[in-house]
Amino acid sequence: MSKTSRFKLLLIGVAVVCVALLLAETLIIKVQTTYVRKEPKFYSSPVATLNAGESVTQISSQAGWFKVRTSKGVEGWIHSQAVATGKLKVAAMDKSLKTSATANEVALAGKGFNRQVEAEYKSRNKDINFGEVERMLRIKVTPEELRRFLMDGKLAEFGGAR
Repeated sequence: MSKTSRFKLLLIGVAVVCVALLLAETLIIKVQTTYVRKEPKFYSSPVATLNAGESVTQISSQAGWFKVRTSKGVEGWIHSQAVATGKLKVAAMDKSLKTSATANEVALAGKGFNRQVEAEYKSRNKDINFGEVERMLRIKVTPEELRRFLMDGKLAEFGGAR
């Protein structure tokens, strides 16, 4: 291969990379915690864990899933319901107001909750055991348990509707 041909090939390669970078979209995690998975399936093995407010770069998409790259270079799949496009901004109109938020606060705010809304809801629903709600949030289901559940129930690709 001549020097000119190699140079042209290099230029084409650089152009392709530049176009790919320009078209890449930044996605922001909008749920409290989510997994980057090996395959676009909820029961696929996790390859990384992300928290609310973290960003990833979208590589491609497929049937409700985004193939992404994390800031650490890990590639995998995230369900579209766990992310938002664009950037999350917290702004204060008064300098005395809080201008930062925890990942938990960002996740709740994304769902329309804040401390005041939560306190009002609790005051109107005194019969709800919120300790049990917190306990349910701590339940962890492994990918294998989820796969077995889907298979046993003949759900999704194991025989039922998607």
